[in-house]
Formats: sequence, structure tokens, C-alpha cells
Amino acid sequence: MSNQTQLSTFNFNSLPVRINVIGLDPFFCLVDVAAILGLGNRSVSKFKFNPKGVEKLSTPSNGGLQEMIFINEPNLYRMIFRSNKPEAETFQNWVFEEVLPAIRKTGKYEGKTTADDRTGLRNAVNMLVSKKGLIYSDAYNLVHQYMNVETIEDIPADKLQSAVEYVHRIVLEGELITEPKKDDRFNFEFTEYELQQLAWLWFAFKRGVGTFQHIERAFNVLGSNMSGQIYGQAYEYLSVLRSTNQILNRITKEFEIDPMTNWRVLQHLRQFDPKAVKIDF
Repeated sequence: MSNQTQLSTFNFNSLPVRINVIGLDPFFCLVDVAAILGLGNRSVSKFKFNPKGVEKLSTPSNGGLQEMIFINEPNLYRMIFRSNKPEAETFQNWVFEEVLPAIRKTGKYEGKTTADDRTGLRNAVNMLVSKKGLIYSDAYNLVHQYMNVETIEDIPADKLQSAVEYVHRIVLEGELITEPKKDDRFNFEFTEYELQQLAWLWFAFKRGVGTFQHIERAFNVLGSNMSGQIYGQAYEYLSVLRSTNQILNRITKEFEIDPMTNWRVLQHLRQFDPKAVKIDF
């Protein structure tokens, strides 16, 4: 076919589906859709597709380029109607209400990236934090500003590599980074009540991280649009939780745990394991 194609990959209930936009028409990867609908590895003839809506396209895979069958929208609905899985209706609604409008508007699907998609970016940020002594929130803010997004979940899949390269430039060249002076000290006065509130704020943050870790897998299995954001809250701010724990332990070291007052929070503060990855909530 002479029309240019553009491949996009997204996830439905954690299962990948590849879409090739040919001209202005989306074509769905047959094997991906069959897996979602529980229809098995059937041949094209058994689905009684309209042959005008079937294309064999060279598609990147783990084994290199492979010829794969893609079907157009009418043929997609023929597959959906053959499925007895309860997910079939949900899949149909999702394609109709989210995927197709996005393709009609932009010419490609620009869905949210998954946590796996963002692994390379998280690794780059980890390196930045290690090499430059930043806290994670500041490191991610640099990425947000550069990519003009509010969270890394908002970075389109085709822009993730650009974000990774930007972070690598900072690591190698120090671009846009002014390293803090190691001997800077600031003196502030806090009331006892204010210190207690800071400690309780840390405790609330700890419980929030633990809660997000507990529900993250469930939201991912459900295919929720919130799953990426929940993953970020569950794991991308652990460094902040640990460093804040150290700071609060240092400035409250003269206080004793008192189960009868608000200083009972110190028990949680001092029992926290800074090496923990899974957080109790």
C-alpha cells in the first residue's frame, strides 16, 4: 500500500495492542486483539473479514521485523462480536470513546505511557540523583519543565527518549544545574507544635506511599488510566520519604517518644527502615 503508515502501541488491561494508522484509517494488529478477546490464534478466513480491510505490514518485534496482519475498524467489530469475554464490551467502548477520537484528531494514538515504558527515564533520573546529589522531586521537576508537562506520565511515548537524553546531558555536562553549596546552613525557629505537625506530615506521606503501593497492582490489572500516576506515587518518591525521615530525626533528636501526646509520632519516625522498598501503611 502506498500510503504512509504510523505504528503506535498501547495497553488494554496490561495487554499490548499495536495500531498502524494508514492514511487516516486505524488498522489493529490481529494477534493482539485476538489475545484480548480470547479468540485464539485463528486464521483470517475463519473470521470472515472483508479482505479490503486486511493488510500485511512489516512490524517491529522482539525477533526483528515480522509480517503481521492488521485489520480495519469494521473488521475489528466483527472480532468483538465473536467474543464471549466480558471484557469485549469494555474494549469496544474504549476503542470507540478514547482511541478512535484521538486518532481522528492527531493522526495517531497518544495514550498514557505505562510504568514499563518509563523505565529508561526512571533509570536516568536515578543516575542524576546519584551523580548530582539532587533529591528526586527536584530531579523530576527538571524533566517536567523541559518537557512542559505536570508529571512524567504526561510525556508522550515518542518523546520519552528525548527526556532520557536531556537527563543524560545534565549528568554529563551539568546543563541547567547549579550544585548546592555543601556548607550552606539556614537557621529557623519552630514552635514545638510546628515540629509535631511536620513529623505528622511525614507520617501521612508514609501512609500514602504504602497505600499507593498496596493498590497499584490492582489498578494496573484493571487497566485504569490512573495506574501510571499511582505507580509514580508509590515508588518514585521513596527517596524523598527516606531523606525527610533523616532530617526530622535529626531536628527532633532531643525529644522523647510520649504516647500521651503528639510526640507519639516519633515512634513511627524512628522505627522507619530507610532501606525499605515496601512501606507499611
